[in-house]
Amino acid sequence: MNKLYLLIPCLLIATHLLHAQQRRKAPGSYNAGNSQDAKFLEKQWWLGFKAGINFSGADVVTAYSALSPVNYTPSAKVYDNFGHPGVAAGLEVSFYYKGFSVSFQPAYRNAIFSYSTQYLWEDAGVPENRLELTYDQKQQIDYADFPLLFRYDITSTRLRPYVQVGAVYTVLIDATKSVTISGIDYASGGQNEFTNEPIIVGANQLFADYQWALVGGAGVNYHVGNIRVNLDLQYRKGMSLANSTENRYGNAQLAGVGDAMDDIKINSFIVTLGTLFPLRFLTKGYSSINLR
Repeated sequence: MNKLYLLIPCLLIATHLLHAQQRRKAPGSYNAGNSQDAKFLEKQWWLGFKAGINFSGADVVTAYSALSPVNYTPSAKVYDNFGHPGVAAGLEVSFYYKGFSVSFQPAYRNAIFSYSTQYLWEDAGVPENRLELTYDQKQQIDYADFPLLFRYDITSTRLRPYVQVGAVYTVLIDATKSVTISGIDYASGGQNEFTNEPIIVGANQLFADYQWALVGGAGVNYHVGNIRVNLDLQYRKGMSLANSTENRYGNAQLAGVGDAMDDIKINSFIVTLGTLFPLRFLTKGYSSINLR
């Protein structure tokens, strides 16, 4: 009888161990909770801040000049495109659904570009008596941008590269223009180089109040916990004139030094770094993405 009492507990323990082993080997069954989680993660709202730099360049449509020489053709403006960095900063609100996103990114942008013109005055009787002048003109323009972009995530991993296209509507905030005149005077008995103090004026009236551009670009999101770190690159192709055609000669001070704005469209490269936060959660410790 004692042996029977000892055998019963041993059988119970062995049965329990065998049942546990079978449970470990059994294939995973359908879990309604996991299915709901996966469905929840198919869409997500993101909100964040981004900042960076931009480089702008002018695409000349029609050239203009305030001076009309009678015996020679004036030299064309020489543009220093994408040579001056400006700042860019703003918000991002994005809606994600199954790899596709719609992103609205209102932002402030400071666009800078410059150009120069050269003039030569010569004594017809004494060619050595001449004056060479260079006008360096720099534009700094503050814009409010309202881009709407469509993105596609190339992968569904923690590191997610993407491509994007869209359009941006731009509103003028403020603009300034500086003109620096330098040159070489050969007519005063030698080779005298000089540089005048720059003329700096408000130039809002020289630029269009509104414009728009097409956007193409790429970037990458990296997920750190529930936070998304974003590196974004955009190229914007201006589709409307950035200058005001009605006020081309509207600034008397600039017209007096021979300046007239060309009809231009502004193109830009923009690089930003940002941080985004998810707006939809299941639980406090819930992950905002599904790493597949």
